[in-house]
Amino acid sequence: MTTVNYVIDGGLVNRLTTQRKWLDSYIPSVVGRMKGHGINVVFDKDSDFDIMHIHIPMTLAYRLSMSNNNGSHKPSIFHGHMTEDTFFVGGKVKYFIRRWFKSIAQRSDIILCPSVSAADYYRNILPGMDIRQLNYGIDLDRYAYSHQDRTAFRQQYGIEEDRYVVSCVGGILQRKGLDDFFEIATRYPDMLFMWVGGNFYKNQGLNSLYSMISREENVDAQKVPENVLFTDYTSEVPAALSASDIFFFPSRHETQGLALVEAAANSRPIVTRDLPVFREWLNPGHDCLMGTNVDEFAAHIKSLADDPGLADRMGKEACQSAGKHHDIDLASTSLAGIYRELAG
Repeated sequence: MTTVNYVIDGGLVNRLTTQRKWLDSYIPSVVGRMKGHGINVVFDKDSDFDIMHIHIPMTLAYRLSMSNNNGSHKPSIFHGHMTEDTFFVGGKVKYFIRRWFKSIAQRSDIILCPSVSAADYYRNILPGMDIRQLNYGIDLDRYAYSHQDRTAFRQQYGIEEDRYVVSCVGGILQRKGLDDFFEIATRYPDMLFMWVGGNFYKNQGLNSLYSMISREENVDAQKVPENVLFTDYTSEVPAALSASDIFFFPSRHETQGLALVEAAANSRPIVTRDLPVFREWLNPGHDCLMGTNVDEFAAHIKSLADDPGLADRMGKEACQSAGKHHDIDLASTSLAGIYRELAG
């Protein structure tokens, strides 16, 4: 049986943040399916594996990639799901992030990217390398709409059944479009705007450090509209989506945007920022509405709220698009094929 070492630097990640996001959703789904393909997955091992798959390019990944190329080489994959634009920082800091990613990625046999946009980024900084694109997949059944979950989640957070809810899922970061989310909330005071997620960094010291080196601004509680609800981090994302009437995703940068995929799988009508990475699988006007500024976002949200038939149709078509492009079983089969290729 082929053994693949998933490098996520779990100890460091747990010290830095509680927002493990896809580490606690995507990774377990993939690991479970790898077993069906005769592949065993271990985590953060120094030895006794056949292939190394770097998911989080932090200090452990750097050390293992260095040692891997100094001794007996084990085939390795660098998962290119982050770029310097993942971090809302200035140009000098982005330069060092790019250098760090390059130093690890260039030692891999394959750079695997979740979108064409991410693959283009790595082809630009590391020309000549084997760079491939494979969509993240999700467990479509897990994220399917549930009226029971809708009712339970609304009761848990004290949301009236007839209240119209616009939600977003993500860490509390300006890169995610938090300022636009607030602005739209002020325009529709009768709607509830629900932000599902908490601070990215685990303690105030890390938040302050990140604020110093980035262009992020801390959320000022005095400026948060009264009709905005923060749920903080929750593992019940499918229920939160089911409790929503519209999913509004104003993020300014994504290499795929799993939250958007999950909302589509939940049959939520989607309003999102017009980014090339989303156009890789979404078709504006059919399975979503896209905008470039708050006026367009506001108009799209109003059109969906005023026309339940349109919202229902777009939600159903979004679900079909998620199934076509992001089925975890199809993605896992392709990934298992890459592992077998590397294992020889």
